[in-house]
Amino acid sequence: MDPFLEHLNNPRNAEELSGAHATGEAGSMDCGALIRLFVRFDEERIGKARFQAAGSGAAVATGSYLSSMIEGLSWREAAAVAPSRVEAGLASTTLPDVRDKLSTAAGIAIEALHAALEDALRNGNFPHAGQKDEDSVLVAMSGGVDSSVACLLEHRSGRRVIGVTMRLWSDPACAAPDSAGCCSPQAIRDARAVCHSQGLPHLTIDLREEFENVVVDDFVREYQAGRTPNPCTRCNGSFRFPELARLAEILGASRVATGHYARLARRGSTPLLLRGVDSAKDQSYVLWDIEQRLLKNLEFPLGGMTKQETRRLAREASLPTQAREESQEVCFIPDNDHRRFLGDRVGGLPGEGDIVDEAGNRLGVHSGFIGYTIGQRRGLGISAPEPLYVLDIDPESNTVIAGGRDRLAVSMIEIDEVNFFSSLDEAESYSVQLRYNSVPVKGQVSPAAEGRLRLILSEAVYGVAPGQSAVIYAGDTVAAGGVIRVSEK
Repeated sequence: MDPFLEHLNNPRNAEELSGAHATGEAGSMDCGALIRLFVRFDEERIGKARFQAAGSGAAVATGSYLSSMIEGLSWREAAAVAPSRVEAGLASTTLPDVRDKLSTAAGIAIEALHAALEDALRNGNFPHAGQKDEDSVLVAMSGGVDSSVACLLEHRSGRRVIGVTMRLWSDPACAAPDSAGCCSPQAIRDARAVCHSQGLPHLTIDLREEFENVVVDDFVREYQAGRTPNPCTRCNGSFRFPELARLAEILGASRVATGHYARLARRGSTPLLLRGVDSAKDQSYVLWDIEQRLLKNLEFPLGGMTKQETRRLAREASLPTQAREESQEVCFIPDNDHRRFLGDRVGGLPGEGDIVDEAGNRLGVHSGFIGYTIGQRRGLGISAPEPLYVLDIDPESNTVIAGGRDRLAVSMIEIDEVNFFSSLDEAESYSVQLRYNSVPVKGQVSPAAEGRLRLILSEAVYGVAPGQSAVIYAGDTVAAGGVIRVSEK
């Protein structure tokens, strides 16, 4: 009998599952298919699967076929099932006109399956591995080309790869459903497609609440305090890598790999973080806040490669993300309008205030201090004999202090929240990087009050903003990093 007609006319498992460990739903009546999938685990396997479908015969057939197919499969096997496999299993020889509807319904059925697996991870019902699999690696996938190639390289190395994408909080005021930004719904689908193209499992974990509490709220607090935060470093140190380590333990993966351009090494038993070989793409600067203990189980497959080599590998492997452009905005603010976002978030921002010089003389009016950062030149709206720059911000009085570029020069900074990867010697000279992709300057270190670290720079630098990161290197090795709090001439 035609397989499509068989599952359409005599659907299997078409009922709600009592005692289901997880439920996933995808599609809508508008797109012609709405599928709800229920699963119950039996240790690491799917013991039972049931479905409900509406909208089209294709939805019923795909729900019946997929629920029948995944029963008895391990979660790894189920998470690796691609829409093409469902579509091929229901290929109709007598009803060729259902092909388009079948393709759509197959994709929706797989979305429902992954929604159910995501639900199980969120509600704590996902099977926990009894022990670590030394050949298993969790690859964090953002939906971009870098993490896709990291996945490819781990797979080619013979590891048992599990692709994982985090579902993160994004500003609902400007989130576009089809946006391909990091960890957006489209990025999640792209990451899954990369895994499925290699026959690999993919999981999505919903961490929107945790991300909002740890990263987004910190971003807002820092701006309200007149500082310029770096959400990427906060995310990596306090959220992303700790969560990846936790998930790897649940899934039994012995290693975690990401698509960062950085390298790892060891000094005896001590793990070390190094710059990537591609100086234009080196990302060690945004990784300084990772706990050193987590480095021992990390892998950065792209650390010894250039971006051009990554693109070439993606093209040669025909990865679905090979042409993906890099995202430049803060991932949770898709329109990159920080001022609008902060205003929405805090329910209104400080309004107009004075722009003054260092002596307190009034130079003009600004539209709210949150719209400014130290070193900023554009947007002051002041006519002056020489270009004026933001020198400082006083949140309490809603005042912006402006002056000439020479007044931005600093040769000493203090950092707190210091993360040490190795001991520092006050007699040694280190390289200090104060912005992502900025040129490092030489500097020496010494202790400061309140547990801070003082950096004395060998030359003046300009536009140093409290809240940003300072990373200390010994050669190519990250020795320490911290958050800039004080800077002086």
